[in-house]
Amino acid sequence: MYSVSTKIIQISLVVTLSLLLISACVSEPVFNELPPDPTPLLPTFGNPPTATPTQDPTATPAPNTTFSIDSISSPQEIISTKSGEDILDKTPLNYREIDGAAIILIPEGEFAMGCDIHQNAGFDCGFDELPLHSVYISAYFIDRYEVTNGQYQQCVEDGHCQEPMYKNSATRASYYYNPKYRDYPVVAVTWNEANEYCHWVGGRLPTEAEWEKAARGTHPQAYPWGNQTPDCNLANSYDNKTGRSCVGDTVKVGSYPEGASVYGVMDMAGNVWEWVNDWYNAEYYRSSPLSDPLGVGVGQDKVIRGGGFDYSWVKLRTAYKSNHHPDTRHLSFGFRCVNPVEDDM
Repeated sequence: MYSVSTKIIQISLVVTLSLLLISACVSEPVFNELPPDPTPLLPTFGNPPTATPTQDPTATPAPNTTFSIDSISSPQEIISTKSGEDILDKTPLNYREIDGAAIILIPEGEFAMGCDIHQNAGFDCGFDELPLHSVYISAYFIDRYEVTNGQYQQCVEDGHCQEPMYKNSATRASYYYNPKYRDYPVVAVTWNEANEYCHWVGGRLPTEAEWEKAARGTHPQAYPWGNQTPDCNLANSYDNKTGRSCVGDTVKVGSYPEGASVYGVMDMAGNVWEWVNDWYNAEYYRSSPLSDPLGVGVGQDKVIRGGGFDYSWVKLRTAYKSNHHPDTRHLSFGFRCVNPVEDDM
């Protein structure tokens, strides 16, 4: 026979084991994991990746549209204690005639490229973000904002660009043609379509190195604004603290002045991911040139940078990169362009 105390012990063990099983099924959210995209109104992806490496589809060089450096001043790097508005107030702007885009001169010189574990907001460095290394970059102009629906429509009307396949955004049935969203970033364009637009304006997509320098300045820092923890006043992204997206869709370009980079470049964290010129190679930094690196010459995937409106803080970092087939269409993918500088001095 069992004693009363024995039965009590058995019941206690059963209750304890039940509680342990229940708690094992309820896991804490992992914020470093990619949160799912909002359910799109139309499919968001195009052709699947091919098994064979693809050569760069651009057969002809970009038009020789350059800007003279002798009459243009470049922004000076501003210490991180300055606010985003201070940076924007002191940033000299130039404008591209063909699409009216505001462009910013990024001066030549060296910068620290890659991940610095001590300036990384407490996150680990990815294998493809290492090693941290010094890179010299020639001067160039970069778009202050991501390319907008209105600007992209100009290229389509000019007969140079292909109209986006999807006219919706993540939560809006009418987006691309809707005048309400004319100054919002164009989305769901492939790498090839983004590259064609940049050729139309006399430039190209930025290299990884050009993108990263414009995002962080010359010194490592976790985010374009510094090492301060992101929030919904700094970037349009997924909010790790609340477990929800700040907006859940795109916002008008330039809506987060406090999140500007040290050069006054906007939205380099959040809003939409941005295609860059380079083919993806996880080991490239281990052998890349130390001056104007262009990436590997062949590959399967292109690099995207900057995070998007539904992606977590780890993906907003200036060192973070992801890779996708150049035919990919996604409602959180956009781009910006760079233009060359003609040095007549």
